[in-house]
Amino acid sequence: MISVQSIQAQSGEKTFNEIAGCFLANDYKALGNHFAGNLDLIIENNDGTYGKQQAIMMLKEFFGQNKITHFKIKHNGSSNERTYYAVCDMSSSRKSWSLYILLNNDSKIIQLQIEE
Repeated sequence: MISVQSIQAQSGEKTFNEIAGCFLANDYKALGNHFAGNLDLIIENNDGTYGKQQAIMMLKEFFGQNKITHFKIKHNGSSNERTYYAVCDMSSSRKSWSLYILLNNDSKIIQLQIEE
């Protein structure tokens, strides 16, 4: 028997794989499709809560300065509140970052941290 939580966990994992593809394609628009209406966003030294469109513009700038060549999901899981998280590594030819991604129960990004 497959539980609802099992199906939701599979959905979260599928979403993380789609998000990884967005980063590797340097596709801020496709990544933005995964954003909730508002999200907590940390990109290097910028930290705050932003609306979806503002967060997309910040990612556009980030991808304009950094062409991502490597993205690896190191670990992912879920919490009792039906949120899903992933810890990832990402790099370009010049820099490396650690990422933390938090999805709500609708598989939308509510928190994204990109830190060197």
